[in-house]
Amino acid sequence: MKNNNLSNASKFSSIPKKWTCTIGLIIVLVTEFTLRDVLLPEQPSDVHIGIAIAGEWLIFLALLTFWIPKVEGNNSRSIGFGNFKWRHLCMGILTYIILLIAWIGSYLALSAIGLEGLRSLQPKIREHSFPILFSLFLTGTFLEEIFYRGYLIERLTSLTRKSWLAGITSWTAFTFVHLKFFGLGPTLDVGVLSAGLVILYLKERSIWPCILVHGINGAFSFLIAPLLIL
Repeated sequence: MKNNNLSNASKFSSIPKKWTCTIGLIIVLVTEFTLRDVLLPEQPSDVHIGIAIAGEWLIFLALLTFWIPKVEGNNSRSIGFGNFKWRHLCMGILTYIILLIAWIGSYLALSAIGLEGLRSLQPKIREHSFPILFSLFLTGTFLEEIFYRGYLIERLTSLTRKSWLAGITSWTAFTFVHLKFFGLGPTLDVGVLSAGLVILYLKERSIWPCILVHGINGAFSFLIAPLLIL
């Protein structure tokens, strides 16, 4: 068994790093687009959403347990999972406060051109069951941050040596994967969130403060706000 593991490690180590990074990025981006924008119907039921979420988490587990450690030869630190620091908590809270202010400006701007923001999605969100809403909360908080911030930014930076390009790509991919179901106005609000998370990640080079910000936002969007709508 040990010899087989060594043989597999040797086989994967012969693949150039740029190819393992490129293939990993393609897997993440293509599966995310396929599961969210191709396979889901325009009016998805709980079953449809549950299947899509399950597919995303299978890719996520394969990435963490197989692709990153065995094919790429990297560890979790390579996607931003360093030690948690109290600074991350402070930066996460500060970023969320800044985002709240930015969303006020976004609301005024969208209203001026006749569009609605993320708040307009609450009636639609409330139609789904609590297990689905909780699954969406977990998926956004952990999976999306690892896919779109930790993995995408780190691997694109490794490939291009340009963190700004990786940041723009992360912002674009995360924002527009929401367009089909959110519509233009809410997607522009997602763009504000995406920009804040990208800047936060590039500054801290840690996934923890991004998880905190996304978690707070997801808790309000999927767990708290639906209960407050009468």
